[in-house]
Amino acid sequence: MTGGTRRSFEFRPMTPRRVRNGLKLRAGDVETPRTWVAGRWLELLEQVIPTAARVMGLEYARNGQIISLQMSSGGVVGRVQGSMANPYEVRWRIPEFTDQQWRGVFDAMAGEAFYAAKLLAREVPQPLEAMMNPLGLRLVPDIGEVEVECTCRRGVACKHAAAVAYLVAERLGDDPLVAFDLRGMPSNRVVDRLGTARTRHGTTDAVAHSEPIPPQAVQATRPLHECLDSFWRPGPELAQLQRMPPPHHASHALLRRLGPSPLPGKFPLVGLLASVYDTVAEYAVKLRDHAERLDERNSS
Repeated sequence: MTGGTRRSFEFRPMTPRRVRNGLKLRAGDVETPRTWVAGRWLELLEQVIPTAARVMGLEYARNGQIISLQMSSGGVVGRVQGSMANPYEVRWRIPEFTDQQWRGVFDAMAGEAFYAAKLLAREVPQPLEAMMNPLGLRLVPDIGEVEVECTCRRGVACKHAAAVAYLVAERLGDDPLVAFDLRGMPSNRVVDRLGTARTRHGTTDAVAHSEPIPPQAVQATRPLHECLDSFWRPGPELAQLQRMPPPHHASHALLRRLGPSPLPGKFPLVGLLASVYDTVAEYAVKLRDHAERLDERNSS
C-alpha cells in the first residue's frame, strides 16, 4: 500500500502452454480399459498418483500437452508441456526380467497352444497373469516395483506423470504386447521365443516326419470274416477316449495381424471389416444348418 491506497490482487491459475501436434488421447473413455493389461496399468496409476493429480493429468492428456512418448525396455519416458517455457521430462522406471525369468515364463506357456495363437494375434491372454504368479512375476508392475520421476520435482503427486501414464494405458489397450517391451522382451520376439520353448519341450503342433512304428508295437488284427457280427459296434476302447475341450478361438486373428488401416482419416475400417466377417460367418452357419435339415428330411 502507498499513499493510503489499496491494491487488490486476483489469483489467476496458470494454464499450460499450447502444444502444436501434441500427443493426445482419442475420443472415448480411457478409464474403461480395452484389455486387461491396460486395466492393470490404470490400477497402478490409481495407486501411485493421487486423485487431484490424476484429474489434471487426464485433462493434459486429452488436450495434447504431451510432446513425445517413448516406451521401451525398462520403462517410459515422456515430455510434457506445462505452464513454464521448458517442457517437463517424466520417467516411469520398470524393472526388466532377467533371461532366466523369461525362460521360466515361456516354459510355462509352452504346454498350451492357446498362448501361441493369442500372442500371434497380438493378444495377451489373461490366464498368463495367474500362470506367472507362482514364478513371482507380474507382466504389469505393481506399486512396489515402479519409480516415477519428473523434472517438476513434485514427486509422485504430479499431473505430468499422470498425463504420460494415461497415454501409456491407451497404447496398452491398442497393443498389449507392448507390456513385454517394458519388461525387457521385444514384442516382435515373443512368438519366436515361445516357439523355441515349445520345441525344447517337444510340444510343437506338427513335425515334418513322424517316427516309424517298430514292428513289435503293431498289434495283430483279427481277420475280417471273424468280425462280421461286431464290425459296426463300438468296442471297449470307445470308453477310454477322453473328450478334449474345444480350442480357444482368437477372434479376427488376420485383421489383428494386419494392424490398423493405413488409409488416412478416422473411419474405423478394421472394426467395419470385423463386423462384416462376423455377419457373413453367422449367415454361412445358418445356410449350413438349413442344408443339413433338408438332407435329414429327404433321407427320412
